[in-house]
Amino acid sequence: MIRLFTDSAGQVVLPTRQDIADITDLRFETISRIIKTLERSKVLLPIKVEGVHATRSFRVDLSLAA
Repeated sequence: MIRLFTDSAGQVVLPTRQDIADITDLRFETISRIIKTLERSKVLLPIKVEGVHATRSFRVDLSLAA
């Protein structure tokens, strides 16, 4: 799913965690854990806008994705 939303610069703005949970029929907490795991493994790298972390914006390193 991340690949579908990633632009040519390798950046993605994800839907809200609740929206992802609704789409996938998973719990909000499960989606939060998955996103945190992707951040820890450096697949999703948070983007800072003017020094502030944009909570749904990430740079994506698809070379690390399984």
